[in-house]
Amino acid sequence: MPNRVKLIVLDLDQVLWDHHDATSLALPLRRVDERTLVDASGDKVFLREGVRDFLERAKNKGIYLSTCSWNEPDKAIAVLRTFQLDRYFDLLMVEPHPEKDRMMEKILNHFTLRGVREEETVFVDDKEEMLEKVRRRYPRIRTLRFHPDGDVYSFPDLERILLGG
Repeated sequence: MPNRVKLIVLDLDQVLWDHHDATSLALPLRRVDERTLVDASGDKVFLREGVRDFLERAKNKGIYLSTCSWNEPDKAIAVLRTFQLDRYFDLLMVEPHPEKDRMMEKILNHFTLRGVREEETVFVDDKEEMLEKVRRRYPRIRTLRFHPDGDVYSFPDLERILLGG
């Protein structure tokens, strides 16, 4: 990779956790174990294996972390807080619309002030159409599809690709 990665931007649904839509969850949430939570209606969310290790290693390397999620903010952030993952992120970008290119503009504006350039940014999402929106507007951002048919489908693999080792 020609430029060092300084910022990793992660989608939430189907990336950090296996649930398809945090907005559909019923608050309050209750943590069952390290990788499982349940909402008020009994719906479960399972955290992907290796997420915590990945986030910790990225932070230890001085990499900024942000979310970029199409969800109701209160619910998605409640999932992050219940799993105690919110502390790893420098910016929580969660908005109730699918315009991730608009969210990315806000993210980049925030991190440009911290010396991060577009080409030092990686965006990870499970949906190709979201990656394409961001690529069209920000062609120098590296994008990775987190999907069985994508670029990567596990956090240990994502760690090898982005953090080495």
